[in-house]
This record gives sequence, C-alpha cells and structure tokens, in this order.
Amino acid sequence: MTEREPKPSWDEVPAAMRGKLAAIVGGEIAQAVTVWGGYGPSATFTLTTAAGKRFFCKGTHPGQTEAGHEALLTERRNYETLPEIARFGPAYIGSADHENWHMAVLEHIPRRQTVPPWTPHAVEQTLSLLATFHASAPGRATEDLRPIAQSEMMKHDRGWRFLRDHAEARDRFIALFQDALEAARWFDRHIEAFVALEDQSSAMGGPVSWLHLDVRSDNLVFAADRRVVLVDWPVLAYGPVLFDLAAFLPSLEGEGGPACAEGLRLYERLSRHSFDAADVAKAAADVAGFFAGRAGEPPIAALPRLRWIQKLQLFPALRWLASVLEIDPPPLPRASEP
Repeated sequence: MTEREPKPSWDEVPAAMRGKLAAIVGGEIAQAVTVWGGYGPSATFTLTTAAGKRFFCKGTHPGQTEAGHEALLTERRNYETLPEIARFGPAYIGSADHENWHMAVLEHIPRRQTVPPWTPHAVEQTLSLLATFHASAPGRATEDLRPIAQSEMMKHDRGWRFLRDHAEARDRFIALFQDALEAARWFDRHIEAFVALEDQSSAMGGPVSWLHLDVRSDNLVFAADRRVVLVDWPVLAYGPVLFDLAAFLPSLEGEGGPACAEGLRLYERLSRHSFDAADVAKAAADVAGFFAGRAGEPPIAALPRLRWIQKLQLFPALRWLASVLEIDPPPLPRASEP
C-alpha cells in the first residue's frame, strides 16, 4: 500500500494563521482534525469552534508543490469571482494568508455515504448533477473562466504525439501492460489514428458551458441533506461539455461503475443532449492520451498515489477509445496497488 500524502498537522500551522482562521469562523477553534482524501499534500482540516460550529479548511503551505500552491490560489479566486459555484459546491466563507500559508474556509458538509462502491443511484445522481451544472453556466463565464484550450488536458505536451516521438516515454507506457510485446504491437498499429484524433480535439463540437474538469469520487460529497456536492474547483474552465464527461467517465468505470459508453448514454438521457460520434472519438482519444503520457512516469514524492490514480483512469479510457474506433481492445494491464 502506497503511503499517504505528507500533510501538515494543525500544530504546524503558524499561530498567526490560526488566529486569522479563528476570526473568519467567528470564535475560538476548539478542535482541528486533519482530513484525508484526494491525492495532494494540501493542508486540510475540519475546524470546530468552541460554540460547536464546524467548517472545512484547506490550504497551501511551505511543503506544498508549486502546482498545488497555484491551484489553491486559483480556486480561491474562482470562489470569489463566481459565487454561483455555491449552488453546486460548498459555500465559501473566507480566506487568510500568512507568509507561505494560504488558506480557504468553506462550508462543512456532513456525509451520508461515500463512493466507491458506486450504486446505480449514486451514478445517476452524479450525472444528473453534472447535467444541471452544465445547463447553469453564468452569463459572464466566457469572460471570467479560462478557455479549455489553456487547460492541462489540452496542452498535449504528454499525449499520444509525445509517446510516438519519444522512445523512453513509449517504453514506460508499454511497461504498464502484462505483455509488453503485445502492447507494443497494439500501440504501433493504432498510434497514428490516436495522434490524428488528439490533433483534432480542439475542434470538438457540441454544447459548451463551464467545466469542472476534475470530477472524481474524491471530489464528490454525498451529503447528509441529500445533496451531491462538487468540491475542488481550481481547474474550472469553459468549453465543450464533452470534455467534462470524458475526464470523469474513466474514473467512474475504474472504480467499479458503468463502462464509459454506458455512462455517456445515461448523461445524454438526463441532459437531453446527443453527442456526435466523431466528437466522442476526439474526447476519448484526448483523455486516454493525457493518462497514457503520465501514468508510466516516475513517481513524485509529494504525490505518492498520483501514478496509481492515473493508471486507474488510463485503462478504462483506452478500452473506451478502442470501442469507439471499433479496433481491437488494448492488452491487459499489469496489477497496480494504491
């Protein structure tokens, strides 16, 4: 079992920051409990005041990665400039800064269940939430949100073309399969088609809206009040809705939920949208390429489970891509432990 992320304890939070957080929550903090979840080393706590009120607190700290630091600051800006997020996510209470510590205080949302395991009802609730979210973009979203073309998923700096053109990266991808020779042959048979689709993904059609782009089980709260709440909003963007679904469906299948194609059909029924098959192929190729170029990379000390979760999403994405293109399925993956 891979070790958990190196999160700071409450005792490591500077006294000045603890005082600022107490002012935000309106009273003395009687208890702070570290919250585990997600795959980054951010500082995360459930805060309980002397009066019994509870809040969720998350932030960056001196031991945080550079990407994690930027993500937290971007997420805070999103909460501040797009208060409509609270309709689908936690209410934003406030933020505080002290030296290299930057914290946000959010609504604490008690859970009634966790996923996985995914039940059919939980799957439908989540896809219904996404359909409603996509139908509710604020009118100024195109001005206040970065376009999808600027997101990490669309940079293609570690996608199919990179794997084709860099032998070492290709070898790391091939090593993710049980039978390396069979995997190499499968890769070589289909790589040009994958690259062509990846190159076309910026021209994807279909409905456009704001996009969460990081929907996974660890970013969903099935609340005690029957809501389903989306958390973690640093990569919020604007673009084709299909990207949001393509980024989510492989993790859903990887955690025992329905296959990607089945999940997409359920979303189409709930949203009353129908996606063009050519666009689905572009989305599947783009997402599969994103994970293919990363899952075999060396581990990152501060993110010890990152490669594991990327592998979990990679193979459902590859199977989806093969199904959409009506080609032979990818070979079996090597076993991977969290």
